[in-house]
Amino acid sequence: MIKVVTSKEMREMDRQTIEDVGIPGVVLMENAGIGTFRVIQKLLDEVENPLVFVFCGKGNNGGDGFVIARHLWDRGVEVQVFVIGKPEDLKGDALVNFNILRKLNISINFLYSGQELEEALEIQPDLIVDALLGTGIQGEVRGFMKEVIQAINACRCPIVAVDVPSGLNADLPIVEGVAVKADVTVTMALPKRCHVFYPAKAHVGELFIADIGIPHFIRQTDEVKVQMVEKTDIVLPERPRDAHKYNCGKVAVLAGSPGYTGAAALTAEGALRIGAGLVILAVPEELNPIMETKLTEVITRPYPSKNNKTIDRASLPHLQELLEWCDVLAIGPGLGRAPENQEAIIELLKDFSKPAVVDADALFAMANHPDILKQPRPHWIITPHHGEFLRLLPNVTREQLKKELVDLSIDFSTRHKINLLLKGAPSLVSDISGNVFINSTGNPGLASGGTGDVLTGFTAGLMAQGLDPAVAGYTANYLHGMCADKIVEQTTEFTLTATDLIKCLGQVLKEF
Repeated sequence: MIKVVTSKEMREMDRQTIEDVGIPGVVLMENAGIGTFRVIQKLLDEVENPLVFVFCGKGNNGGDGFVIARHLWDRGVEVQVFVIGKPEDLKGDALVNFNILRKLNISINFLYSGQELEEALEIQPDLIVDALLGTGIQGEVRGFMKEVIQAINACRCPIVAVDVPSGLNADLPIVEGVAVKADVTVTMALPKRCHVFYPAKAHVGELFIADIGIPHFIRQTDEVKVQMVEKTDIVLPERPRDAHKYNCGKVAVLAGSPGYTGAAALTAEGALRIGAGLVILAVPEELNPIMETKLTEVITRPYPSKNNKTIDRASLPHLQELLEWCDVLAIGPGLGRAPENQEAIIELLKDFSKPAVVDADALFAMANHPDILKQPRPHWIITPHHGEFLRLLPNVTREQLKKELVDLSIDFSTRHKINLLLKGAPSLVSDISGNVFINSTGNPGLASGGTGDVLTGFTAGLMAQGLDPAVAGYTANYLHGMCADKIVEQTTEFTLTATDLIKCLGQVLKEF
């Protein structure tokens, strides 16, 4: 797992490294500059006689820029440094590296006005380095700095941002005002939240992480609860050589209504394809012939209801045997939102004590009957998209959710003692202890009907094979996104369908 830090957490890591370990800040700055320089060097490999503009602020981010400029100059690159601020504003390690540039007679220009900025950019560089603002900014960038950012974005050349594209708040997924639109960002030690969540991530470009010398035990502290899942973190359930279907997990799927048989089929097939030994899909009697045509390996269990089409209270006695049989229940996709549907779902869930994956219309029922969340459900995982999650947070606005996505997820899962798989770009899993696992796979092709039903099936299938709900959630998430990435390598995001994900799963699992 790669830790994803806030600006406060990063400052504390810097402090420990400097004060407790004894590595000077100027050494960390040198390492940051060298790490960024190496990325830039590769970008300039095929550029003959490159010209690079380095835009620096007055803080440590600007200091990193001074180091980058020196190393570029030392390799024969023509460099011009532009500082936004006054010479007397430079302090500490940034001032140390500024003075080195002066002694080397590297071109340094202080810019104070729009006219000076316009004159500076009359010549088109081959690459721009954004070292204006670091991780400490709050709110919108205003004044002359805003003009500089807009001018940089208007240039027709690659832009490399140092640590964070200037204008982004390192802790937020949103973009407040203007921000540099980088092609590449080189961040120091660990990624920040703005690097991994949209819409801020759209300003980051390709992300590189520079090792600046912060010791491993400081970077991997348990105090940082947010982390990004890597391929090496994915461990599939064990499959003994003498395995049989009854010890590979039994999944009950309660899904589907007229017009939504596809949701039921995708969930059930997803659970079976990811390795569950047996999957039984419970559907209204009227839909059973359709499901038996759609599905071969999945067992169907028809149940009666008053209107013979969707679940209601009359259906519940006929489902008890199935609920006692299963190891995991996947409930919600396509069940319906009529009052009688919701009442039946809540009646079933309030007494269900086994592991469950709760999705779609079952989440709608939970939002309308919030008392069900008063009882801890550490063996459940709910899988809402942002709109469904908002229904569970009646006092939270859509804008607030965008801004406080991670913190609201942590608060919800720890307060209600229920695991959360929040679908989005990217999706994340928040467990009952407040750990957050950010997914690193997937693409816009997943913005297609039915892909969430497949994810519900994957999660239930993994839970039935013994994985903890949170582990099953982030594993299913990763594999689901990896399937999408494999498909897009061969076709396109526009044509990706939910069924494609199920077909591709075997190819993906083979890599593990």
